[in-house]
Amino acid sequence: MRAGITFFVSGWILLIFGIAMMIPGVLDYSNDAYESAYGFWLAGGITCFSGLLFILTFYNKYERLTVREMYLTTTFVWLCTCIFCALPFFFSPTPFTYTDAFFEAMSGLTTMGATVLTNIDSQPHGLLLWRGMLQWIGGLGIIVIALGILPLLRIGGMQLYSMESSDKSGKSMPKTSQIIGTMMMVYTAMTALCTLALYFSGLKIFEAVTYTLSTIPTGGLAPRSSSAADLSALTQWILTFFMFIAGMPIFFVYFVFKRDWKHIRNDMQIKTYALFVLISSVLMTIWLMFRFPDMSIFEAYRKMTFSIVSVLTSTGFTCDSIESWGSFAVIFFVFLFPIGACSGSTSGGIKMFRFNILYLFSTQYLRHKILPHGVFISKYNGKPLTEEITSGVFVFFGVFLLSFIVSCLLLGLLGLDFMTVVNGTLSSLGNTGVAFGPVIGTNFASLPTAAKWIFSIDMMIGRLEYMAVFVLLSPLAWRKEKKTISTTSY
Repeated sequence: MRAGITFFVSGWILLIFGIAMMIPGVLDYSNDAYESAYGFWLAGGITCFSGLLFILTFYNKYERLTVREMYLTTTFVWLCTCIFCALPFFFSPTPFTYTDAFFEAMSGLTTMGATVLTNIDSQPHGLLLWRGMLQWIGGLGIIVIALGILPLLRIGGMQLYSMESSDKSGKSMPKTSQIIGTMMMVYTAMTALCTLALYFSGLKIFEAVTYTLSTIPTGGLAPRSSSAADLSALTQWILTFFMFIAGMPIFFVYFVFKRDWKHIRNDMQIKTYALFVLISSVLMTIWLMFRFPDMSIFEAYRKMTFSIVSVLTSTGFTCDSIESWGSFAVIFFVFLFPIGACSGSTSGGIKMFRFNILYLFSTQYLRHKILPHGVFISKYNGKPLTEEITSGVFVFFGVFLLSFIVSCLLLGLLGLDFMTVVNGTLSSLGNTGVAFGPVIGTNFASLPTAAKWIFSIDMMIGRLEYMAVFVLLSPLAWRKEKKTISTTSY
């Protein structure tokens, strides 16, 4: 295991983030928030210095990464980036402990959307912009951004990307540069369109930008304490539309632009995603109207669709108090936390394609029970399901369940109540950000220090979809490689 290459790659990425920290500093300086600006510049200087130190110390002519080194690099890059991206919060005029600063940075980069800030409206614009920048970069992926900028990462190519993302959209472009370039182009175009739409809906330019930086990556760290509750109905519908689009594979937008209807028409998870949103929105709207007879059907449908799309895509915006809608609504939304939208999107959670495969495998299994000698071939998007795909899905569900149980037990040892433990863990693992109850219903500031670290770890392993982190816990990942065993056997 060549750990040096991990530090070398991390150094370049830290250098990029250190330079990016200067931008909010300039904004705060222009707004006369000098203390906040100096905090950003100090954090940027430390980050750039550390990045250069890593680069110069571990500089070498590295060859192609092995599989184990890819897992290590992906996990370490995310952890190292969060450690340094917490510094602007720590050095800000707002009294942050380093634990709170790390939690806020991890929440932004993993696009969870939970916060420890108690008075968001009074925060310097630079700090709010930094939260948005973290979400925007984290939504597309640190590795994806780096692949688009750093030629040295061609040593890992799409293997590194696959460690970070669950994209199963069946890309047909052969070169890494083409794939990454197309993704960044689509992501940037969606960001520009959302910003313009929000601006023309009545938001000021700064709020239009910061809401967009939370919407397109399905992050949810809003620049207002009220999240989206005091926005106009038009603005909420715009946010709903772009959250829904962001929950689809990034390449879906590209296929729409290219008028490649075959990819769109044959994608099972997109159909499942759209149908789930439609049916659940209608049914829950009926529930909301029964509970509040005076509420118009248009208002009920808008609030319910906004909330369902927000939670399902793991964005985490809120337009109303879900807890005021009754216990049934709370239970329904808690079950939505870990589901997620489509693979290849910026959303967190289990993802629709895994539920599709679970359904196909289950129906095939039941058919074999009825006709033991029958031959049944389940197909996903026109391709037969292989044992590798189905076993991967079942392992994923197993690791998710194990992570949930361990996190709940650890949080229970801290004396937290059942509601806080369960919905907080599901929200963190699913990168949702919405939570209920008196402890974390508004923000996570009142949690014990240990609980914030546990939730931060949950956010990271949920964003990296467990495998990139859990593979490193295996002794085989660190065992010296024998000459008779190829790297592909790992």
